[in-house]
Amino acid sequence: MSRLIKILAIETSCDETSIAIAEFSGTKRVPRVRVLSHIILSQIPLHKKFGGVVPNLARREHEKNLAPILLQALKEAKLSVSSIKYQVLRSEKSKALNTKYLILNTILGREPELLKQFIKKILPLNPPPIDAIAVTYGPGLAPALWVGVNFARALSYLWNMPLIPVNHMAGHLYSALLQENPKFEARNPKQIQNSKSQIQNRFEFRISNFEFPAVALLVSGGHTELVLMNAHGKFKVIGETLDDAAGEAFDKVARILGLGYPGGPEISAVAEILSAINYKLQAKLPRPMIHTKDHNFSFSGLKTAVLYLTRDLGPKKTKLLRPFIAKEFQDSVVEVLVKKTIRAAKEYRVKTILLGGGVAANKHLRQELTKIVSSQSSNVKCRLSDVALAGDNALMIATAAYFMDKKIAWRKLQADANLRLD
Repeated sequence: MSRLIKILAIETSCDETSIAIAEFSGTKRVPRVRVLSHIILSQIPLHKKFGGVVPNLARREHEKNLAPILLQALKEAKLSVSSIKYQVLRSEKSKALNTKYLILNTILGREPELLKQFIKKILPLNPPPIDAIAVTYGPGLAPALWVGVNFARALSYLWNMPLIPVNHMAGHLYSALLQENPKFEARNPKQIQNSKSQIQNRFEFRISNFEFPAVALLVSGGHTELVLMNAHGKFKVIGETLDDAAGEAFDKVARILGLGYPGGPEISAVAEILSAINYKLQAKLPRPMIHTKDHNFSFSGLKTAVLYLTRDLGPKKTKLLRPFIAKEFQDSVVEVLVKKTIRAAKEYRVKTILLGGGVAANKHLRQELTKIVSSQSSNVKCRLSDVALAGDNALMIATAAYFMDKKIAWRKLQADANLRLD
């Protein structure tokens, strides 16, 4: 049965402030996704000097940027943003307005800057024609999550709209199903690497036709998981990292090698310049847990191995051999991720393999996973997140919300920094 649904989605789990308005049409199984607006405001320049995300700084930036980004998203989506002219009168209407102020103060009391902007810029607006509000409620950094959750709760109350809480990792999983619709001119969203927000042009995706069961490899700065998916919203974590996540290991090794933040793109870029140096690295880094029978991961020891190697080489030789060390580290991580994923796919006899999360943008990982899947089985399909959607973004939250569609009262929603998919 065909239906048309507009979802406003909010993502603030870490250091990206993102809002998307997406329109879903067609069948529930394979809908078209028309992205009316999609804004991703990155905080990388702010956190770069610290070599990682500072939770309270991330929280402050979310609090400062959510209201302006929402107004821009509504404007880009061409949804009604006309204002209601409130008049302070001794009447039932003024009593109702005072009640709204009181409840909004209760919801946003811990975000004074956001509350101030909400009262000034959002309260006067007429409710836009949106069917539901989706928001990331975990996992992530607690201070950052709460800003987005409370903003969504305030909007849900003010506009009397359903609220759909979304697991951040489910968002990464569903991002692998978003494929450009070849029938439409599509412009991919780009990661915003400066302090100013930017509106993305309209574009259209379709949900990739895939079959259950599926196994998803989700790799990011905070998580590395293998997830079995037997139906929409039915997840089982069958493997996960026992210490550092893959993205976290990339950041730490980049720091050891004297590279910048975030570490993933830095290591990948350095590893690609090998042809310019005529030298062979004699040392081989370990492939942690690659032969264990379970589906878990461990990258802390690999990071330590890089640290010991650089100490043995010394600063000058480390700098000379940095591309080789970077490539060997990347090869180790990718080999472990791919082999564990293929092993899980065979054990559970899956029909689809999904790849999502920030590390899903890694070129070598994408190539190796695709190559091995296609060489070993013609019956298993591989679906990768679009590189532009591999990082944290609100479109993936809207997509997960559409398929899971589990509404909750705004009063009951709480952020959960340690939320699990299963």
